[in-house]
Amino acid sequence: MNPFLIFFLLLASSIQHAHATQFQGVVLTKGTKVPVTQANLILLPYKIRIVTDQDGKFKTESIPPGKFQWIIQQPGFERLEVKDESTTSNETEIKKFYLDSVGSSLFETVVVSKEQKDTVQKTMSRKEAESLPGAGADPLRAIQNMPGVNKSAGFSSQVIIQGSAPQDTHYSIDGHEIPLVFHFGGLSSVFSPELTESFDFLSAGYQVPNGRAMGGIININTRDLDAKQTRGMAFVDIFNTGAAIETNIGKESHLAIGARASYIGQVLKAAFKNNDNFNLTVAPSYDDFSLIYDTRLSSQLKFKLVGIASKDTLEFVLNNPVNDDPKLRGNFSSKTGFFRLIPEFIWTHSPLSETRFSLGLGRDFVNFYIGDQYFNLKTIAVTTRVENKTKVSATWTRTFGIDNNFSWADVSFQIPQFIAQGGIMNPASSSTTRTANLTAVPTLLVGVYWNNVLKTSPDSLWTFYPGVRIDYFDPTKEVLPSPRMALRYALTPSLDLITAGGLYFQPPLQQQVSPSYGNPAIKSPYAWHVKVGAEKNLSQELSQGSEVTTGVFWRSFQNLIIPSTSTVYSNLGTGKAYGWENSFKYYRDIWNFWATYTLSRSTRADPSHAEYLYQYDQTHLLTLIAGAKLPRNWRISGRFRYVTGPLTTAPTGATGDMDNDVFIPTTGALYTTRLDSFMALDLRFDKRWIYNTWILSLYIDIQNVLNRKNSEGLQYSYDYRSSVSINDLPILPTVGLKGEF
Repeated sequence: MNPFLIFFLLLASSIQHAHATQFQGVVLTKGTKVPVTQANLILLPYKIRIVTDQDGKFKTESIPPGKFQWIIQQPGFERLEVKDESTTSNETEIKKFYLDSVGSSLFETVVVSKEQKDTVQKTMSRKEAESLPGAGADPLRAIQNMPGVNKSAGFSSQVIIQGSAPQDTHYSIDGHEIPLVFHFGGLSSVFSPELTESFDFLSAGYQVPNGRAMGGIININTRDLDAKQTRGMAFVDIFNTGAAIETNIGKESHLAIGARASYIGQVLKAAFKNNDNFNLTVAPSYDDFSLIYDTRLSSQLKFKLVGIASKDTLEFVLNNPVNDDPKLRGNFSSKTGFFRLIPEFIWTHSPLSETRFSLGLGRDFVNFYIGDQYFNLKTIAVTTRVENKTKVSATWTRTFGIDNNFSWADVSFQIPQFIAQGGIMNPASSSTTRTANLTAVPTLLVGVYWNNVLKTSPDSLWTFYPGVRIDYFDPTKEVLPSPRMALRYALTPSLDLITAGGLYFQPPLQQQVSPSYGNPAIKSPYAWHVKVGAEKNLSQELSQGSEVTTGVFWRSFQNLIIPSTSTVYSNLGTGKAYGWENSFKYYRDIWNFWATYTLSRSTRADPSHAEYLYQYDQTHLLTLIAGAKLPRNWRISGRFRYVTGPLTTAPTGATGDMDNDVFIPTTGALYTTRLDSFMALDLRFDKRWIYNTWILSLYIDIQNVLNRKNSEGLQYSYDYRSSVSINDLPILPTVGLKGEF
């Protein structure tokens, strides 16, 4: 070849390269601004391929002048095509691309895998729960859809599990006990949803790391923060308003804060403005504050601090006595609240061993006044959890732990001693008034546990979970060992058979063992649990995420504490609860479907009454949920619930008490009258507008769309000759807007 021609071509190439453009930039998730790692960028027609790094950043070689096209694609995101042009400016041009991910949320931690903590544990993520109809964007309210969860009364904030008593369910956050998880009426949880990763639901047969509850446990799991930049959220609906913000503080530290305040009471105050029976002076309100701070102190040591504060208030004036009971009139005031600070250290000794140490420090208070009757409780609470988990070998993982609860309580009260045969209480005017003033009453509850996960070989189909828990309850001076056992058999790669059970003790309430109000001789009630079931993963047969579970449970309650005419309280109550639970989840393309059904029976007995249906017995519990993702970021979902009606006791007559000007009811057989079944249809509509740097969401959540009058109980006339139905909530729409940036 002619040497002059070669020189000319090389010179032209170098001139063209000198005037080419380089590009560098970042690929982010649209709306959330989260970096997209391992995204593929293809430049056409040059067929240049680039992959983003862990921060979503990229850099190209020099691109010749002219028009070209960016093609950006990554699984889970919409394909992006952008036309562009390279110039001869010989400069580096900065680019920023946003990929659309339907369903993205700013306050979301991506969990690659989460080890199941318990064979009977059901864990639901915040993302899965918050869009369910009836949840009102609060994921914890999805608990009511779980199999085995009895429907509670319309304005109750309690969770009733598998036919046990409401007080048999305990609540915790990151394993530390708190007095409640729902605000007034169960309309909102006490911890900011944006700071919640998931919640655990533990029912019959749960293992030894948890204890002191015969019914079950609801635990809130807080998020592990991962923000690389500041992100925030604010929302408003017809019940409450709130905001949350998360940011990084330095290289290894993060902070997240959330707060909410309600104004539902203002609506109720206006509705009852001209009511002759009572006047609202302070409408129902609730507020809460949540905090998470975490930092890495070293490669092996991490520190996390969780804070929570909650308060509920209600005040009104009773113009007329309730049910013509002269004692129940005048000023009414109710205030409840608590706060906790939970510092935790996580020490990773090695890939096979980890120790967690945490404290729960806080205070609870309950103030209740009605006329000259009152109940005041202030408690200082200190809880401790220490747990070491070690993988000893390929076939053995063992866990040692300490779970303590120490509190001091100041209690003062002046309340009637109600007699409630079958749920029908005597008028307060005919009851003996009890008064007490107890200061700095200590309660010490100590628990130690040893749990194991065993296999006969690394590839064994059998997994055994033997464990033992030993509790010391200072109020009753008891040392109580609780052996428990569970096993799992992999019948096929996608089908597991499970059984679990053991012994579960629960300490009596402080007032039940008080020498001045209760019976210091009573002992702790306990229950035997047995659970047998199967879990089938349907990912191969149907679609990813689809599954079906079924199982039976049985509980035997012993030493139940009941009222006694001679000793105030005694341990002469017994009970049973058993049932069949089923759950089916199906996901396909834009559709999702969830069905749960529970068939159960719960009974109680005592020396005065042969075995009878328990107050919280509900034979059938059916929940059907269906949803679909529609174009333009719309989503529609619906929920149908059917629950056997609540039980009540019919009065057989009443006797006049002329001294107190009231009637005292007489009752027949306990809980033999069943009210009409509960049925409700809920609908939810979600719409999202996703912009490059922020997201706007609208949700419309309508409970009881058909406005069905579901009876929760009966209100009797003064002489108990007639009654009217007390109905559950009517149609209740919630409209909310949420902005995320």
